[in-house]
Amino acid sequence: MLMIQNLFRNAYFCIKSIAKKLYKGCAVLASGFTVFALVLLNNQNVYGRGKNVTAQESNVLFNIEEKLKREDAEAAHVLEGNLGLTCRDVLEISPARVREEVKAEISKREVEAVCAQIAPAVQSEMPKPPINPYGEIAVAEEDYNALCRIVQAEAGGEDTQGKVLVAEVVLNRVLSGNFASTVYDVVFERNGGRPQFSPTVDGRYYSVTVTEDTISAVEQALYGEDISQGALFFSARSKANPNDMAWFDRNLKWLFAHGGHEFYTLP
Repeated sequence: MLMIQNLFRNAYFCIKSIAKKLYKGCAVLASGFTVFALVLLNNQNVYGRGKNVTAQESNVLFNIEEKLKREDAEAAHVLEGNLGLTCRDVLEISPARVREEVKAEISKREVEAVCAQIAPAVQSEMPKPPINPYGEIAVAEEDYNALCRIVQAEAGGEDTQGKVLVAEVVLNRVLSGNFASTVYDVVFERNGGRPQFSPTVDGRYYSVTVTEDTISAVEQALYGEDISQGALFFSARSKANPNDMAWFDRNLKWLFAHGGHEFYTLP
């Protein structure tokens, strides 16, 4: 009897042990299945959500593309060409900002087109650049030095414009055909044995020191605007011989006075 009880007790504990193992195994299996199911479900959700984003993005792109083509073909051209943008770029920056940039670019091009149309008329109305008639005169070093010295001797006490005017009288004589054909020869020319410029005979031509202002005036005369009105003669009435001034008044056309000099031309 005792042996039978021991047998049943051993069988009970064996079955209990097996049941515990089965329970643990089932629990692990159930847990693993649950985790797998959750992971699978999450993947499905993520995949599904990704499909939704892609579809939404494609829809937005399509709408933007169609809107640009339909409402503003010029803007679409600017986006893709001038600004270097594609419709997908619109999703990465503010659409409003893109539209402003497009409008600004179009406006710029419209302004340029208008300017191109009116440019000829505007240019015709603009003041013409000053005309310098002395470009044809060949001025060698000898001529340049003679011009600087005679201007310094004749107009050393005048302002810059007064010096320019004296230089231009010499240059006008070179061009006129009624005097010598070079600057140097005009400066030293004589008429009836009388010098045309007195400093060449009274020593002032050789004794002067040419200043920077005189050099500047000579440069303006050679390359700047002609302000002489074609003057071929000048004289300082307050210092001149009355007989000489009488000849000026009788035989020449008075043009204007500047500083201490009066300027004349042939009638």
